[in-house]
Amino acid sequence: MTIPALILASTSPYRRAQFQNLGLRFQQRAPTTDETPRSGEPAESMARRLAESKARSVADQMSDGQWIVAGSDQVCHHEGEVMRKPGDFDRASAQLARFSDSWVSFTTGLSLINQSGRVITDSETFNIRFKPLTEQVIRKYLETDQPFDCAGAIKVEQLGVTLLKDTRGRDINSLIGMPLMLLGDLLEHYSLKIMDFK
Repeated sequence: MTIPALILASTSPYRRAQFQNLGLRFQQRAPTTDETPRSGEPAESMARRLAESKARSVADQMSDGQWIVAGSDQVCHHEGEVMRKPGDFDRASAQLARFSDSWVSFTTGLSLINQSGRVITDSETFNIRFKPLTEQVIRKYLETDQPFDCAGAIKVEQLGVTLLKDTRGRDINSLIGMPLMLLGDLLEHYSLKIMDFK
């Protein structure tokens, strides 16, 4: 069996690092996707829609040969509201103050498409509970990790883990950006395994 080329449809340094940490052979390509939320769209639907849109946009760039494109998108949501990436210190501080002593959900969509046009899309949700956060703790954390490009202003792989009181979910990797256990599940639909790309 010929193993297809694995294409990561993302410019995210976090997802790239996840694949690199697994020692995978892959290429990284930039998707062209309008990430504007749709009014009233549930977080799970949004994550799946954007993940598939990213995968399709990169698949459209591909030429002949055997390949499989993986697109992913993460949506942070709290009390029914989708929370955008903060982008700067003040917005990140406001988000974390709101999350203090409460549960926050991160739904990550994952979509695979191969050269034949077969698409499989799913999502996984991971929940985290923040400790009570003081203004001083928030400031120190933001100055250290600078998670302004991260959903929910949290980097659990760095100092952000110290802000957490509890977690619920199958795969903490989904919180970083790519649900690796779900990736393994979806690859099986193509008769592939993650280890095939080593």
